[in-house]
Amino acid sequence: MRISKKYLDVFVLSGLLTSFFYGFLNPLYVSVILSRVDGRIIALGSFVSAAFPVLVGAAMGNPRVFRRLYAILPVVMVLELAASAASALVAAVNVMAYYLASMFVLGVFSTSVVYLLQKAKEVRCRTGRAAFDRRCAMADSVGSLGGSAVSVATVVALRDPLAVALLGVVQTLVVYGVFLLLYRKVPARKARRADLEGHPWGSAFASADRGSSDAPLAA
Repeated sequence: MRISKKYLDVFVLSGLLTSFFYGFLNPLYVSVILSRVDGRIIALGSFVSAAFPVLVGAAMGNPRVFRRLYAILPVVMVLELAASAASALVAAVNVMAYYLASMFVLGVFSTSVVYLLQKAKEVRCRTGRAAFDRRCAMADSVGSLGGSAVSVATVVALRDPLAVALLGVVQTLVVYGVFLLLYRKVPARKARRADLEGHPWGSAFASADRGSSDAPLAA
């Protein structure tokens, strides 16, 4: 089976962008947001961001739930973007409330998207997985390095919680735009199991891509 280099580059690009934003925003988030939040609230936010991934993961263990959520993955992404934008506006009024809201969004929506996109990697990367994961890890490190370098020059200049929160929304918008490229390339469903079948739009996208070097893998 042949895995398109171009397709793998989309996977790698998504990780690089995510890590770049993390390296750029994390120092700002710590110095501008967390520095103004009570330690007990930080602990509560950490609990929220850790508890929901467990609950979401348990729910997605149900094949029917997984299948239905994957079919509407773009909607889930849009909902997270809207929730991120709404919570960012809260940062202008109450930093602690923004922190808790952002932890909720991270625990519920971001976790859901990450869990669902694991299927795209499973379907597309059936050979050479170790080399592919290593390549992704290297891209993550490069992205984090670049983001941290940019953050060094801006961490002093950006001191407004609202600006930092809005940059987080930009991160979601850019990264999810790349994630949608991954989603649309998953082959049409060929099995009943939710962890193996593609999303219901797969055949339409496959037709649009027919004849290109990035055609879906054969079963």
